[in-house]
Formats: sequence, structure tokens, C-alpha cells
Amino acid sequence: MTEGPAVSEPAAPATTPRTSRLRELAGALVIVLVLAGVALTVGRNRHAFADSIKQVGILGFLLSLLFGLVGVGATHLEWRAVLAGLGIRFAPVEGAQVFFVSQLGKYLPGSVWPVLMQMEAARRRGADRKTLIATNMITVVLSIAVGVVLAGILLPFSYAAALHRFWWALAALPLVLVLAHPRSLPYLLNRVLVLLRRKPLDVQMSVAATARASAWAGLGWLGLGLHLTVLCALIGHFSTGLVALCIGGMALAVSAGVLFIPAPAGAGMREVVLGYVLVSVLDHGQVVAVVVASRVILIVADLVLAAGATLAARIRGLPQLAVPAG
Repeated sequence: MTEGPAVSEPAAPATTPRTSRLRELAGALVIVLVLAGVALTVGRNRHAFADSIKQVGILGFLLSLLFGLVGVGATHLEWRAVLAGLGIRFAPVEGAQVFFVSQLGKYLPGSVWPVLMQMEAARRRGADRKTLIATNMITVVLSIAVGVVLAGILLPFSYAAALHRFWWALAALPLVLVLAHPRSLPYLLNRVLVLLRRKPLDVQMSVAATARASAWAGLGWLGLGLHLTVLCALIGHFSTGLVALCIGGMALAVSAGVLFIPAPAGAGMREVVLGYVLVSVLDHGQVVAVVVASRVILIVADLVLAAGATLAARIRGLPQLAVPAG
């Protein structure tokens, strides 16, 4: 299915004021739980983070945060490109609100909360729930595919002995490139639905839409990699291969965290992989400082973008998010 025109607004389903209010309250409860999860994550690491800030300084923190905002913001643009490729369009402010607020759900255990919150907004645009699930899966797979490609290209050549340490990243490239093909993931999703005796999606990303989404994914990994480079350079030391190592390492670590579904926002798995990559250029104490600082800075980036998008939506008079009914 190629890119099509914007989906027209469907007639809103009949809902009582009480039902609408309950859904709004349920949505607010999810946000409260998310903020509690974020606060718990930050609180557990507050001492290590404070030590990290002392080492990088406020200016270093702000520069790393700026690159982090670019990385997370580009992921939103990738998501919108996939949506457009499946024939669904959001206005810029509405799309930002839906994406950034719903992404806070990743700080709850499991990976379903962002999708659930997006379904409600997409329902108002006439989008089928299965299409939204496909959108999120395509976005995730494209991000991972681009990330693993970057890791496979950059990690083995980031320093003299890196090829011996990261040769397996090169070996994964052929499979990842096959998965990134516009026809691969929709085909696999349809096969799964058929096995589950469900109706196939019958959607297809165009090559152009896939290329646009992949380009935004690449910008996202670049931003996240530079965010990590700033921390490593200030806590450790800068070298010519550090940028390549950080971009590839961040792509590998975040991708592993995404695949580790039980943990909120990939907590634990991302840090393990990132530590494995960084130990080649930093000592143990420096690795801990960088990993903790990176985790908290990206949490701050998520909160800043969600708050900014919510404020912009309120100024525009757009409805706030709620959990889907039924």
C-alpha cells in the first residue's frame, strides 16, 4: 500500500459523559504511574548521577541533553513517516503529543502502554487498531535494523582491536537488511495473523516511505550516539574512534533494551550492553558514571518533550490522551 491521502475524521462513537470521564481518569492514572516509575528510576541512581554531573559539569550535561533531545525527537519523525506510509496522518502538534506522551508508558513494565495510549488517538483518526500495532512494530524493527547496521559498520572499526571484539555485528547485517525491506515485516505480520486465525492487515510500506523512516532513524541514532560521546569524552578522554564507538554502541544497547520486553524502558539490558561496549575505552568507574548519566539524561529528554508537546496541544485546544475503551 503506497502513501495515500489523510484519513478523514470518522463519526465519533456514542459515549456517555460518565464513560468519557472514566477514560480520562484512567489515562491520568497511567500518567501518574509512569511518573512514579520515572521518579523511582531516578531516585535509585541519584548518588551515581550526582557524581556523574560533577565530572561532566552543567554545560556538558546540557550539551549531552541537547543531543539526546535530537535523538528522541527523530524517533517521533520516524514514527510519523511510517504512519504516513500506511495512509494515516497527524497534524504536527497532535502527532507530537500522541507520540511523546505515550512514550512515557515505556517506563512501566512491559511494552504495551505506548501502543495502548496511541490507539485512542488513532481511533479518532479512523485508524484500525491492527494498523497502529503494525505501525509500532514497523517503527521498532526499522529502528533496530538501522541501529544494527550502524553498529555492524562502526563498532568493528572504531579502534585497532575492535574487529576482533565486534566481528559478530558484521555477521548480523544480512539478516537485518532483509528485515528492513519494505515488504518483509508486513508479510511476517500477516503470516502471524493468519496463524492466529485473524484477518490480515493487507498494508504495505512503499520504498520511499521506508527510506524516509530509515533516514529519521539514522538521525535518531546519530543524536543518541553524540549524546553518549559528550559524556565519554568529558568523563574519560576523546579519541578519533570514540564517536563511531558511541554511535554503534548506543544503537546496539538501545536495540537490545527494546527487545528486552519485561524491563521498563529496557532497564538493565541496555546498561549491560552499553557497559560491554564502553569497557574497551573506559575503566569500570567511568563506565558506571557514563551509563547512569546517560540513563537519567534520556529520561529528562523524554519528560521535556512530553511536557512541551502537551503544552503545545493545550494551547491549540487539542484533546488530551486517554486509554482506549474496550
